[in-house]
Amino acid sequence: MQDTLRRRWRGTLLFALVQLPLVWLIALRYSPYLAMPHDAMGIAYLILTWIGHFGMLVLLGWLPLAALALVLKARWLWLPATLLGALGLSALLLDTVVYAQYRFHVNAFMVSLFLNDKDGEIFSFTTTTWLMVVGSVVAALALEGWLARRLIVANRGRRVPVGLCCGIVLVTLLGSHGLHIVADARYHRSVTQQVGIYPLLFPATAKDFMERHGWLDPRAARAERADIGATQAQNLDWPKNPLSCQPSNKPNVMVVLIDSWRADEYGPRNTPNLYAALNDSGRRYLQHYSGGNATRNGTMSLFYGLSGNYYAYLDDTQTPPLLITQLQKQGYALGIFSSASLDGIGFDRTIFSSVDPLRLSTPGDSPASRDRRMTEDWLAWFDQQAQQEDTPWFSMLFYDAPHGYDVPEGAAQPYQPSVQGMDYLDLGPDTDPVPYANRHRNAVHYDDELLGRVIDDLKAKGEWDDTMLVVTADHGQSFNDFGKNYWGHNSNFASPQTHVPMIVTGPGVEPGRVEGMTSHLDVAPMLMRHALGCTNPLADYAQGQDLLTPGIDHPWVEASSYIDYGIIEPDRITVVDGTGQWNIVDRQLDPIDDAEFSPAVFEAMQWFRQFYR
Repeated sequence: MQDTLRRRWRGTLLFALVQLPLVWLIALRYSPYLAMPHDAMGIAYLILTWIGHFGMLVLLGWLPLAALALVLKARWLWLPATLLGALGLSALLLDTVVYAQYRFHVNAFMVSLFLNDKDGEIFSFTTTTWLMVVGSVVAALALEGWLARRLIVANRGRRVPVGLCCGIVLVTLLGSHGLHIVADARYHRSVTQQVGIYPLLFPATAKDFMERHGWLDPRAARAERADIGATQAQNLDWPKNPLSCQPSNKPNVMVVLIDSWRADEYGPRNTPNLYAALNDSGRRYLQHYSGGNATRNGTMSLFYGLSGNYYAYLDDTQTPPLLITQLQKQGYALGIFSSASLDGIGFDRTIFSSVDPLRLSTPGDSPASRDRRMTEDWLAWFDQQAQQEDTPWFSMLFYDAPHGYDVPEGAAQPYQPSVQGMDYLDLGPDTDPVPYANRHRNAVHYDDELLGRVIDDLKAKGEWDDTMLVVTADHGQSFNDFGKNYWGHNSNFASPQTHVPMIVTGPGVEPGRVEGMTSHLDVAPMLMRHALGCTNPLADYAQGQDLLTPGIDHPWVEASSYIDYGIIEPDRITVVDGTGQWNIVDRQLDPIDDAEFSPAVFEAMQWFRQFYR
């Protein structure tokens, strides 16, 4: 039979499709970590994704063979096909091992850790394990070689309808993504909780598009799924033991967040109201770091006491933090107020997924106007709450003006010179940062004025001394601090974007200044212990420590972005990006030549998996 390009393409495509049953067989190793669905939508998604997504990966693996078929005859083409097939199956098998240990998929960083793990701190394999690995690779090469020679060289399987098979893969792939779009918009856990186990899966979403076109009412959809009982994701060992919480008294709890507030923007000039109320009576943490350099992970770390590598799973399963569900169980009234929309950053399906009704947004045409309206709405809510003397309350106020560099007309602007508007397109390596930093500081000053009203009302109604108050930020903000053209946030883990103010005051809080390194992950354990009376060991439910522990000082802390994370030490930051590429820099973001992984990196890898089953 003539060796044509069409025949080679068909033979290599059939060879790729034959891999699919082998891929499914190996992928069964993910199934112990799959939250099995029990409803029609969840089961349909499982079937469609199992066929469509793994089928897509197989077809992507065929593309190099299709290119080689342009230049190689069939009698030689089977050799790269054998190597590619064995490599793909071995990589998938390795990924199942990594996922079982760490709940994230293999990447370049994991390979680097393996190569640098000289003492076996993370990877420790017995001789038997190595023999099994070698044996599996040899078996894969033998099997793939046999298949490649039969299907590519001998042209067996001519009657197999490869076009129809590819069509089925494509249809199921589209069906999988379409079903996820609907399930994500309707907060359907049985579908979304499956996403994390699949390597290289990036499911489609369209909630905002559906809402804009009137196809979705997110409040109604969310209300159907809010569930205080949904406290434990199926594949998390969290909490490790049932919580035992018996408070001797129930102080009010309040969390104030100012978006993108830097550590150096707290003081008598920038925040005079906060300074006057908290500097002498509060406990201030001088080396405090957010758990993220962006809103999502920074705020998540504060409420959950967990690192950002858990966020995707918590989001997929819509698992609320133990702090919030325990407040609900203890009968706290909840006043959740945010200037930016909560559903826009996903907090409706994570931090406050058990809260119903939930105020998702604040009316207003600018961040500063929304901040003002939010403050007024909180004051009205507090007037009603103060009349219920026997009911403790929890409240969050999340201000947004600094994030938008928004200062309303007529507001005090003590920092000059200041730009009158913000356009990131105007920023560059030679831009003078002072007018932009001053604009940001003026926006913080405006929010401080609003908080002055909150503080005055708490004191006027006699609630100040009975309220455990946490004042901090979700993350910081860069103003080209190190001359590397970094502006804003979510771009690195240096101090400008992660070092934030942290002041705590209230019953049982000793005033003072804490010099040690602390983290947002220490906040939830503090509130669980000192406000809610939880007596469990912290290792049962948090990766952080109790923020009120005398002498607290972490040797390293972790912060995450939407796709990257950084391990922050006093003299360095180890950064791992979303593809697994890694870099070690000093605290001014200059690369450290010939740097090796520090012990903190190996500790962090063990720490990340603390609550996975």
